[in-house]
Amino acid sequence: MKRIKWLYTALATLGLVATAHAAEPDYRWYVAPSVGGIFSGTGAGPQGSIAVGRDILPNFGIELEGGYGKQSVDDLPSGNDYERMVVGASALGYLTKSGEAIRPYFLVNGNIHSIDFLGESLTGVGLGLGGGAFIAITKQLDLRVDGRYNLDFVSEKGAVDKSTYNVGTGTVGLRYKFGNDPDDSDGDGVPNGKDKCPDTPRGVKVYSDGCPTDLDQDGVPDYLDKCPGTPKGTAVNKDGCPADADGDGVLDYLDKCPGTPKGIPTDKDGCPLDSDGDGVPDHLDQCPSTPKGTRVDARGCPFMDADGDGVPDYLDKCPDSPKDIPTGKDGCPLDSDGDGIPDYLDECPNTPPGLKVLPNGCALKGDCRRPRPGEAVDKKGCALDQRFILRGVKFEFDSDVLTEPSKEILAEVAVTLLSYPDVKVDVEGHTDDVGTDAYNLGLSERRSNVVKRFLTDNGVSAGNLKPVGYGESVPIDTNLSEAGRDNNRRVEFKVTN
Repeated sequence: MKRIKWLYTALATLGLVATAHAAEPDYRWYVAPSVGGIFSGTGAGPQGSIAVGRDILPNFGIELEGGYGKQSVDDLPSGNDYERMVVGASALGYLTKSGEAIRPYFLVNGNIHSIDFLGESLTGVGLGLGGGAFIAITKQLDLRVDGRYNLDFVSEKGAVDKSTYNVGTGTVGLRYKFGNDPDDSDGDGVPNGKDKCPDTPRGVKVYSDGCPTDLDQDGVPDYLDKCPGTPKGTAVNKDGCPADADGDGVLDYLDKCPGTPKGIPTDKDGCPLDSDGDGVPDHLDQCPSTPKGTRVDARGCPFMDADGDGVPDYLDKCPDSPKDIPTGKDGCPLDSDGDGIPDYLDECPNTPPGLKVLPNGCALKGDCRRPRPGEAVDKKGCALDQRFILRGVKFEFDSDVLTEPSKEILAEVAVTLLSYPDVKVDVEGHTDDVGTDAYNLGLSERRSNVVKRFLTDNGVSAGNLKPVGYGESVPIDTNLSEAGRDNNRRVEFKVTN
């Protein structure tokens, strides 16, 4: 165990294992040309080299290099220089963390060399030990200082009588690293830890947070913005240009009608054309040449309302509604309680839901009839007298023969009576004052009996119907006009239980 700890400590000291550091490891390839000198105890001369390498661990790197040096030997005649060409590989151990401004290192080198000396060409292998430092200039460029002690082992002997040469080299150069700094992945000058947009394309201008500039603040960065001067607040498309969502040729920020359907002709404001100025755009106007000032309907056509209920004829489902009668959106008279009898004819306009009603809109039980002038009422304002007019039930002139429309009405009355099997009613006949009292009384009695017979023939219990004739004795309107006399000629039900 102690040996393992000792080995780890030794490797860490040599820089061969990674240690904790703040910066990202820098594994970029680099090229490093250097110049300097070669020297020994017998002389000195120029030295040049170039290396290609990269780190393979946070504190450990490798290099391939080539170099040339030429040393003049002091005690030999001119022309007997020591020329040395070398190709080798080096291992570098760093003494400081990646990202530091100065990174000293030590180095071990193995090489193959060729030496020209004393007229002979010699080859061999060599070993070098040394160290140096990389001093940061920019994120991609470092100054390099390097010094080595080299042992050259010569493999041949001749005029040269030594097999090992000791030479030193000292160089100064530059190191250029390819690609982006690992602490600035996108190379925008903002460290990754502060970069909110770490994938910005290279060369794009950025803010201090690392995000591309957007000078017009439209959400499209300047390097993609084809309309970089868009007014602030304007909606834009993906190119940064003012949008035209409805494709009418008027930009959204100027378009007063931004939702115009595709293909619809528009004016300079982006609104659909309305050639006749009637408020209905041309693409919807079925009468596109309406004279100016003409009131039109939703189709753009002159407004027509034959019954004057405010609903145009083309929408009116009841185009012949009586004048001044309240109507619904469909132009039909209102029926507030939904009993099938319009309010203007309904004597019981608030019939509870589900009750069968008579032609006057009243249910035989549980309803509230509007009182006629002079009638007594209860606390709720409902008529106390439970008489209900069978509106529309008429007879042939001066006879007890039912008209065909009356038969249809009475058939519906029979259905209503069948839904009240326990209700008993007097079937009352009434006439106007034309003729003698006795004649009118007899006529009213005959007519009430005809109604009873019709109802019993349609399933109503005869025991629930009592025919009564009143002649002209109980008018509900004046007998001085035809309309009044017509109202007085009537059949009524009176609930008796």
